[in-house]
Amino acid sequence: MTHPWVGHSDKVNFGVLTQFVPPSLVDAAIAGRTRDKARRAGPLSMRFAVYFELACALFPHESLEDVCDNLVGAVPELCELAPAKSALHGMRQRLGPEAMRAVFEAVAGPVAGPGTLGARWRGLRTLAVDGFVVEIPDSPANRAEFSGPVTRGADGGPVAVGYPVARVVTLVETGTRAVRAAAIGGYLTGEHELAEQLAAHAGSGDVVIFDRNFPSVALCRAFRATGAHLVLRAKKHIGTDRVEVLADGSALVRMWSNRVRGAGPQRYETLRLIEYEIGTGEVIRLLTTMTDPEHDPACEIARLYAERWQNEVANLQIKTLQITPGQILRSHHPDQVRQEIWAHLSVNHALSRLIALMADERREDPERVSFTKVLKEVRRSVIRQIAHAVNRVLDIADDPNRYRNPERAPRTSARTVKRIRQRFQTRRTPPDTPVTVKAPPRTIRVLPLKIG
Repeated sequence: MTHPWVGHSDKVNFGVLTQFVPPSLVDAAIAGRTRDKARRAGPLSMRFAVYFELACALFPHESLEDVCDNLVGAVPELCELAPAKSALHGMRQRLGPEAMRAVFEAVAGPVAGPGTLGARWRGLRTLAVDGFVVEIPDSPANRAEFSGPVTRGADGGPVAVGYPVARVVTLVETGTRAVRAAAIGGYLTGEHELAEQLAAHAGSGDVVIFDRNFPSVALCRAFRATGAHLVLRAKKHIGTDRVEVLADGSALVRMWSNRVRGAGPQRYETLRLIEYEIGTGEVIRLLTTMTDPEHDPACEIARLYAERWQNEVANLQIKTLQITPGQILRSHHPDQVRQEIWAHLSVNHALSRLIALMADERREDPERVSFTKVLKEVRRSVIRQIAHAVNRVLDIADDPNRYRNPERAPRTSARTVKRIRQRFQTRRTPPDTPVTVKAPPRTIRVLPLKIG
């Protein structure tokens, strides 16, 4: 007998996000990349497997059976007979991480349009690189592949603490918070190594911003080879070898590989050093490939660096709003872990596209659109199987007040431990300490530099 789902599972769509992940894109991306060896069409097609994996990322707190019910409940041919959990698990295994990665790479194109507010700086598209970690199930395979935090036991040997951890480094459009590229590694994988894998996704019309843990000769060369401009925050010991003081008080400096000096030009990069003081008295040091002080004033580059925080907000949207606090991924095998992460990144990128579309429709900055409100609306559209995605997006945009974040004064947040790994660790902050406090706008004062 033929299974009643045969020929019908491809009728499933992904709600209002279908326009960004259409069936034609899915079919082209996964062609030849899945692990499905079936010679004839089965009840669970690989296109359905992709939409199911995306739905698992959209409903991370629900079981596989419940995710399937959300996906097929509005399709008459599918809602009467639900597949077993083992069938859904086998379908995820047949899909494989390479197919899901191909879907993300097919989806994750440029998002900011020519008229998108806040997406460009002096004609350059602004990007930022940063990383985050996600906790995964503590299976032997995940522990061996990804590792995790450890401490020392009573005998002095290593003892695992908490869950294994996967590390993700993302390249994000700061204007739209859309993830353009990503690299996945284990807990012991360095962010430098993962960040270098993202260089190919930047180009001559981009300026890429990095935090102070990233500067290295290898990273600079990887991104400069693409024609991208760089702005990197530097620690005190980096870029101290000054070559020339420029007219605006900034200076050209050499950044040496592994702090080794005098080993030849192949071991260093010449960059422009800018030091400035913000209103709190903190001194910030920036290294940049933009060496012309007349064309790229130091004060403008100093203001540009603040855009790096948009990457951290984008990462927060993935690990806190999509995955939800305290939630670990559902996959017990490394291949499915990577597959699940690519699905989360694909969903996040599609959500960012939807938000940018809504913002452009109303001539607003995308950061004013509530990510949480849009995420909830997308979940409802998937359950209802709303296939006319474009019309639905315009309906959403007709009620902008429902999705607009209120304007807030500048705020600052202290760096505190948000999640402790040991049950009885001493509390780091007083119990009534607020998460954020209002702060006046910060002033920037560029500091003049000298040779020596």
